[in-house]
Amino acid sequence: MIRKQSKQRDLVLNYMKQIHGHVSAEEVYDALNQSGNPISLATVYRNLDILSQMNEIKKIAHPVNGYVYDKTAEPHYHLHCVKCNQLFDAPNTYVRKLDIAMKAQSGWEIHSHSILFEGVCPTCANKTDEQYRNGN
Repeated sequence: MIRKQSKQRDLVLNYMKQIHGHVSAEEVYDALNQSGNPISLATVYRNLDILSQMNEIKKIAHPVNGYVYDKTAEPHYHLHCVKCNQLFDAPNTYVRKLDIAMKAQSGWEIHSHSILFEGVCPTCANKTDEQYRNGN
């Protein structure tokens, strides 16, 4: 489906291209409004979903925070730190052979798959419990 260009969608996409990491719709909303680009939260949600459907960005189910958005639309894996709750792109290469194997085993037309690794990031691994209690 081809969509007409919209000012709001361009605004959201341009913001997404500039970020590092993964952001919620609320974070996009706050950043755009703080930068002098008034936009409603509903418009942000709608355009993030459209951009995801257009394969311009990736919508990811965060294990704790609901959905977050990633400027990298190509299939890739993620790491979730169970201490600081951040999501990171995993350095592993996407394994297309898993899509092919699943299609052969299930008969489904497989478009992609996702893998989320959970653990403790290096920054959190170096913090003591006392630092966590103090919010450092």
